[in-house]
Amino acid sequence: MAREEFLDELSDDFPCQRIYSYDESFRYETERRAIMDAVLDGTFEKYECAVKESEFSYKITADAVFSLEVKYKEDSWKKDFKYVAEAFDIGEAAYRFFIVVPRVLDEGEVLLAAERGLAVDQESRGKHDHCEQIQELEEIKVITPPHYRTKGRFLVSTVFLCKDGRYAVSVIHLQPGARRFALLDAVYTDVGFAELIAVGYVTHFDLETCPGPFDEVYQEVYRRVTH
Repeated sequence: MAREEFLDELSDDFPCQRIYSYDESFRYETERRAIMDAVLDGTFEKYECAVKESEFSYKITADAVFSLEVKYKEDSWKKDFKYVAEAFDIGEAAYRFFIVVPRVLDEGEVLLAAERGLAVDQESRGKHDHCEQIQELEEIKVITPPHYRTKGRFLVSTVFLCKDGRYAVSVIHLQPGARRFALLDAVYTDVGFAELIAVGYVTHFDLETCPGPFDEVYQEVYRRVTH
């Protein structure tokens, strides 16, 4: 790929910023603000971001323009920008492309593997017309990376876009010793409702002790997000 062609394909929302972890989102906002402040007060010279274990880095240097250089293993790309915010956003897009997307894909595979063979709460089937319970999430063909993910201290709620246009919601409770328990595997036709359910679990049941019975937990989350 041409030296600038790869960077031309990236944008401040491709790959989507929603795949950042909480810490990465905080770093992005903090660093972006600090860089722009440094440019405004005339003190900006250079900014670097590096992930040594992945052999990735990008660097922004200031002259008449703001020059961005992205390196990944043996490849490198360079492009000049008029504004530092543009250079930073494309550098971060490259970071998401090479660092965050592979990590999210790996996390998705781990979650799917953890859910295989776990019993689904059949009593929740038919509770409302948005949801169809499934026996195993692996039966549904999902698109990765996840459409949406929210995390608490002990819960991870993930919404996957399915290849048939529905949305699979997986809620996992994480316990000491890397043990994982599936609190919910469900498929929804309404993406907004799927996200409400995902957020509802983390908001109301992010507890160190695995909540249960699972059907009662689901009913409580459903009640809270619909009233």
